[in-house]
Amino acid sequence: MKSEKADEYIFIPWTQKKNVVLAEEPKQQHEYGGFASLPTDVLISILCRSRASDHKALRDTCKAFRATIDSDAYKGERATSGWAEVTARLISGEELYDRNYPDGAEDVSLSDGDVDENATEEERDEALRLKKSEKREEEIIDYGYVELGQLDQNYGWHDITYDVNVDGQCCGSIELVLVPRGTGHNYPFHEATDAHSSELQEVGWTLCDSVGRLKVRSIKDAELIAGEAGKGGFIYFKSVDISEAYRPMDCTNIVSQAVRSALAEPKLKGKWTLATTEKELKRRIDYDLGTQTDEEKERIEERFWECALLDTKTYLRVGFKQIPETVGPEKKPHRLFALPYFLNDSIKSFEEVNQTPLIEPPHLPPKPKGVDNDVLEAVKKAGNRLRSLLDSVRSARLELDKIKQNPLGAFAEMEGEVAEIRSLVDGGKPDHMSDEQWENIVAKCERFEAMLRDQRAAIHQVLQRYRDQVRNDVDVVIPRAIDSLKNEVNALVEKGGSIRKSYAIHCSSRLRLPQYVDFLLDLVPPEERARTVSGLDDIGITPLHCVVIGEPDIHDRDEYLGMVERLLGLGADTNVKSAQGFTPIVPFDYF
Repeated sequence: MKSEKADEYIFIPWTQKKNVVLAEEPKQQHEYGGFASLPTDVLISILCRSRASDHKALRDTCKAFRATIDSDAYKGERATSGWAEVTARLISGEELYDRNYPDGAEDVSLSDGDVDENATEEERDEALRLKKSEKREEEIIDYGYVELGQLDQNYGWHDITYDVNVDGQCCGSIELVLVPRGTGHNYPFHEATDAHSSELQEVGWTLCDSVGRLKVRSIKDAELIAGEAGKGGFIYFKSVDISEAYRPMDCTNIVSQAVRSALAEPKLKGKWTLATTEKELKRRIDYDLGTQTDEEKERIEERFWECALLDTKTYLRVGFKQIPETVGPEKKPHRLFALPYFLNDSIKSFEEVNQTPLIEPPHLPPKPKGVDNDVLEAVKKAGNRLRSLLDSVRSARLELDKIKQNPLGAFAEMEGEVAEIRSLVDGGKPDHMSDEQWENIVAKCERFEAMLRDQRAAIHQVLQRYRDQVRNDVDVVIPRAIDSLKNEVNALVEKGGSIRKSYAIHCSSRLRLPQYVDFLLDLVPPEERARTVSGLDDIGITPLHCVVIGEPDIHDRDEYLGMVERLLGLGADTNVKSAQGFTPIVPFDYF
């Protein structure tokens, strides 16, 4: 189906193929003369070309015109034909305050001295009104209501709201958040996104570093000036909610124009350098999973992804582009971005964006099932226990090193004092010192020496305990844990479990356990070993990826290096790309 003005192809989803709601009003002859006597669908076709500013006069002309203009069929025709006039009106902070507090400032009352005791009722009402007005002005400032909406006074973001007006009538809303970036703010970018919401937290950590600089290569490549999109305002679309009447048969005209209008708001000019979205637009999908058949559930799932694809194309029409690096193995709504200069071009037609290829999740190996999943769960459970044990051994060794370097700790200063006193005592009693003073000094020296001997004994016991713990863990507990897992995995492999299909090598690599990798590979047929150490798992990464996406610190970096060297020694291929297009040795701008 193709509209005349918008040049838009509109597909009809399964929910509407049997019962299309557009222009379904009866083709009745009205009892009026002239145009008003025409059938409804003809009248809609004629009136929909009128300007929105003429609608009031047309409504006042006759009941037929008013009923036609107010009908959903007319709104749908205005939307699909492209004649609808769309604007996104920024809601100021003061208006937001009045919406949130429709009754005005609360807990406001007159007190002694506000009015004369002989004041009339009208004078008291006026005094109360003025006091509420003053409280309102104070609260607008205190609560952070500003020109762009509501300002968070701790982290500096703006929650911004628009009313979407179509043909002069409010038919929806847009909500977005504008987060500042850069080192000049009170809080790092990630702290601000974390504090705002979980969804913004995920977006912020995915695309930017702690101060908001870009981590994603595709956005960097789109910049006109290097680094430009990594500073300045960061916009995230929280929600776009447009009346169903203006989206007949999934028409995207109104929504795309509303989003473009919101971004083009003059008060936002110069305040943002990157806009992102992945939220699905609010659409009515009626379902009750508790009462649906499997076939109906499948259709509902199909409908959801139809809508997700439409949402993507809506933003593509505005000028947004896909972020390839965020395409993972799971089917999710596409994540998109826009830079200010993207808005210089006119809104694209639906036909144009329909020809834009989208990067979809790759076809990956299936998740482990049955006995293969049992293998993975066994390795994961034992691996986490062993990882914890190895970390405990490392911590104990670090503690041993610290004690050896400074065995007396806080008593080191006392040892120096005791040495000075012992030197004085060994030199004999000075002539100027009384016997009582001398006895006190000798007693103090002996008391301190006893304390130091006790401290050395305690330190020796601690050192011995750490040594015994480490020796027992290394010589007994760890080998026993490895042998236990060997037996368990061997039994599962005999039942048909596959080391390759369970991704047990991936799990062991992520936990930095070369001890596991060695015996697990012994259970892999020779013809499968190359695929096992270099193949993708069900989330699209190789064992090498599992290691290098970790975050080593000064204490465990040798473990990461050792795990990488072990995999390379087993023939791991460094050229295999992940589902997101990265080899293990590429600079990890995204990760």
